[in-house]
Amino acid sequence: MLAPRLEVVLLAGFGSMMVLTGILGFTQSQRSGERQRELITAQEEYARTDGLIAGLRADLYRINLDLRDYLLYRDADDAAAMKAEIVESRAQILASLGALERALAPSADPESLKKLRERVENYLTLLGPPLAWELDVKLALGGQYSRRVLLGKRGEISALSDQLQAINLASLRRAQSRLMESQAVFRSWLDRMTYGVLALSGVIAAFSVWWIFRLENRARAAERELRHLSQKLVQAQEEERKRLSLELHDQVGQMLTALRVEIANLARIGPADAERFKAHLQQAKEVAEGAMKSVRDLAMGLRPAMLDDLGLGAAVGWLGREFSRRSGVPADVRIEGSLDTLSDVQKTSLFRIVQEAFTNILRHAAAHQVSVELQAGSDRVELTIQDDGKGMPSPLKRQGLGLLGMAERIRELGGVFEIESAPGQGTCLRARIPKVAP
Repeated sequence: MLAPRLEVVLLAGFGSMMVLTGILGFTQSQRSGERQRELITAQEEYARTDGLIAGLRADLYRINLDLRDYLLYRDADDAAAMKAEIVESRAQILASLGALERALAPSADPESLKKLRERVENYLTLLGPPLAWELDVKLALGGQYSRRVLLGKRGEISALSDQLQAINLASLRRAQSRLMESQAVFRSWLDRMTYGVLALSGVIAAFSVWWIFRLENRARAAERELRHLSQKLVQAQEEERKRLSLELHDQVGQMLTALRVEIANLARIGPADAERFKAHLQQAKEVAEGAMKSVRDLAMGLRPAMLDDLGLGAAVGWLGREFSRRSGVPADVRIEGSLDTLSDVQKTSLFRIVQEAFTNILRHAAAHQVSVELQAGSDRVELTIQDDGKGMPSPLKRQGLGLLGMAERIRELGGVFEIESAPGQGTCLRARIPKVAP
């Protein structure tokens, strides 16, 4: 399984950090706005309730004073008007008490509200009997009732006011307590998210540092490998030059020397001895033909003319025949499809890969059978070279210059190069390139 690429990992990590940071900022902004709105709402509720309490307390004081005046009035008409005001004030007090209860109900203790209503209703009940008295009874008992009952109930009004203020204050404190608890929960969540972002940042930073060190190590290893390959390339070039020099010297040079000797013999013998002249002429002709064949073989190794004249299929077939002739190992070459649309670079690269594969098999594989299959499809060309030789360890710890050259040629053509091998099970090379050159 392929490891994830560094940019994907870092993008995911930094993206997660950005998302988490955005969530933190957005949530903090939202929650701060909510807390502010809740606090403003609580303060407004407290102020509104305080206004209801102040109005109820004023109504209680006013009804007390109105009843006292009612008891002192001697004129029947004035007393009737005052009585109507007292009845209206009592209804107003009960309405204000209902509004106050509704305002305090979400946060106040229901038992406290119940006791409050009982005290207000008891107080209003005490004010009720004088309203039913006749004028003479009111004049006879009014002063005494005012002194004993009404003046004594002023303390009741103060107690009711204190109770109302206590209930309102308790409601405000409960609302503040809820806000504090919500704020504490939010702060705890915010701390966890912050620590999570910091932990993720630390992990990403540590991973980035580790990956950078890894890349540096890989770069150093690649640099060492590149120096090693450069040395091998120079050695390969020198060996190739040495081989060409030896072949030119040992084969072509010797044949040219022999040809010169035969020409000298022909000049020495002359036409007088026709039989000997003809024998030496034939021998000179054979030496010249051998020299020409050696030069042709060298030229074919460097750049086969048939690759340009007859095409890739014929050149690969020639490589197979030459390999069989030199090694004695059968080489089965199969060509399928048309290779005419391939570019010169593609043809040359595929030819060199087959040539290098035959060279490696001859030197290292000890194979008994070799097969080469070159298939040309509608959009790609696939080359498969397989032998039944000694094979190679899998995976390869280090590839030779030949295999690296094959892989590099295929990579330059935008293709894929694969090696399948195991000790004692032979080797299979596969190369796939697009038919259209990149």
